[in-house]
Formats: sequence, C-alpha cells, structure tokens
Amino acid sequence: MDMAGLEVVVAGGSSGGAPLALLLARAGARVTLCERVAAPRAVGAGIALADNGLAVLDGLGLGQALRDGGRRVPGGRLVDGDGRTLLRPTAEAPQVVMLRRSTLLSVLLDAVERTPGLTLRLGAEVTAASPDGRVTVATGGETETLVADLVVGADGLRSRVRDCGDFGARLYPTGITYLRGLIEGVPARDEEAWTRAGLFGSFGVPGGTYFFASATSEAIRAAIAARDLSALTDAWAAAYPPARAHFAALPGFDALLANEVVRVACARYFDGRLVLVGDAAHAMAPNLGQGANSALVDGAVLLESLRAGRDLPSALGAYDARRRPAVTRVARTAALLGDLAHWTSAPARWLRDRVLLPLAGAPDEARMREVMQEPREALLAMCRAA
Repeated sequence: MDMAGLEVVVAGGSSGGAPLALLLARAGARVTLCERVAAPRAVGAGIALADNGLAVLDGLGLGQALRDGGRRVPGGRLVDGDGRTLLRPTAEAPQVVMLRRSTLLSVLLDAVERTPGLTLRLGAEVTAASPDGRVTVATGGETETLVADLVVGADGLRSRVRDCGDFGARLYPTGITYLRGLIEGVPARDEEAWTRAGLFGSFGVPGGTYFFASATSEAIRAAIAARDLSALTDAWAAAYPPARAHFAALPGFDALLANEVVRVACARYFDGRLVLVGDAAHAMAPNLGQGANSALVDGAVLLESLRAGRDLPSALGAYDARRRPAVTRVARTAALLGDLAHWTSAPARWLRDRVLLPLAGAPDEARMREVMQEPREALLAMCRAA
C-alpha cells in the first residue's frame, strides 16, 4: 500500500499509540493522535523496556534517550519470602531498562510534537468509532466527527474502539490487583519475591525506586479497602520484611497506584477500518513485563503489514495473522507465571520452590525468542524504514 496521504486516527497516546503514530507519520501517513488525558507526561509509576521494545524505539531514534533516562538492570533475581534465591538470571539473559513511565511518555510526546504530518490532541477522548472509519472525539465538552482510512485502538484495557467493533473480544478478570509506587531514599533490591502473601518486587529507576506488590491476602485486601497504609505496611512486612521500608517511604496511601489484572483475548484484531494494538487487543498479566513491549512490537508489525499489503483488508489480515498467535503464546505464559507466583499455601509453595522452579530453570534461548516475538534486527529494519 502507498502510505502517502493515508488518513489515520490513533486513539490513545501512551506506550503503544504514540510510537505507532510516529511510525505511520514518518512513513507518510497523515496521523491524528488523540489522548484523553490532558497532561499524560505526569502519569504512571515505573516501566521495564525489554529488548524487543527497545528495538522499536531504537528504530525510531529514541532508544538512547531512554537508556540515558533509565537504568539498565539484569533480569531480576527471584527469591522467596525469606530471601532465599529461587532463580538467578544467567549471564546471557538480556538486560532491561527500568525507567519512570513519565520519562518514556515525555520522550515519545516530544518526538510526536516535532514530527511533520502528526497532530497531537491532548484531552481528546475517542468516544465512538465505526468500521467505516468514522470517529467521534470529545474535547472540552464539544464533540466532532473525524473520517479516517484507518482507526487504531491503542486505548487500553477499557478500549472504546474495541467496544465499537466486532473483534470477538473476551475479558477475563483474574481477581488479582497490583499496587505500584515510586519512592526515594530506599535502595532497590532488584529482585522479585514470591511469598505467602503474593508477589513483591523492587527495581531502581533514576532518582528513586519503583516497587510493585500484589494484593491477594485477606489482610492486605482489608488494608486497601480501609486505605490504611500502616496496616498495609504491616501485612506485607509480615510476609516479606524488606517491603516495610518501601511502603513506609510513601507520603500516603494516595501515592500508590492500584490496577486489577484483566486479560483480554480477541478472535481478531481488526474489523473493517478499525484495528487494535496493545492492551486493547491483548491485555495480559504483568509477570513477563511484556505488556508495553508487545504494544511496541504491534506497531512495527502493523506498519510493515500496511506497506506490504495490496489493500487495507489484506494488510490488516496479515497483521492479525502474524501478531495474534505470537502474543497469545506470551499472554498464556505470563498468566501461568502469575498463577504460580500466587500459590500462597505452604505445601504449594514448597512444591513450586523446591521442585517446579528448579526443574524449569532459567529461560533458554528458544523460550526467550518466543517471549520477544520478533527478532531484534527485523524490528529495527521495520522501524528504520519509516
């Protein structure tokens, strides 16, 4: 397909929508990027960029800025609640870059604002979209209709674009909530602990520490319901003593972000002129760190499919055929890890920690290729051509 002059509306300007908008605009499309949050640069806690996501960002010329604004860490060590090592990353394990989500968004939006052919609209929410390319956008109480050749739903778990099309979507609540926080003055442990209360991890980011914890035990759920930071701190410290310092460093309960884990599975990623990327298409458990990275890969593959396709239906069909099986495998593995991390009874944890994890061992090269989904050099080529 000829990308020149293709009219595109992208709903969602975060880690999936903004890079895709950049790729399409650099390839010659005229892109309108709508983000419902008026000031997205200040949103979020921490994020991990893996080798596949970094390849896309390197192809866009943004990788070095993000490495400079982040911290490289090895694949995290896995421990139990007493600090005993369960799995240690191998020397060959790829490093990831940990950074504040606000840093990623700032780098992306700075690039968006200086890219010709790309219009950024903040505080603009896509409220409706149809397979014929019509899009309703609400801004400051006013609504308008845009008409596009392609409408991309990069609008997350509760995607409005997905709701407006026929994607055969199913949402699977897991019953697991994760808490996330950014703190200063407490060194990161660069490890993930699987404990009798669930999962806790902490990793360094420039100027602080990013930590996350699941909320599965009755005591932790009660503390969250009561918005009682002291009780939450005590409940987590009883299962994993290092957690105390992390929760105690928070200025208050409101400094925590809470997100329920909901999986999304779609029978197809496109309907007419509508197409989905990122969480809108395949929200997954966070246990492989592949949510945002998979969204970045989506964008690169979608661009390549559009360029290679003879027309829009064939291009979107090729994108769906390439991405859906690959992401489905990763989502299933992430869900399995999430389930294992939340085996909280003593007998189940003994079986997992003493038998299953030693048998499984650290991921080998074949498993890492599956998690990364696309070869790094292929991703670089897709994006550098834009």
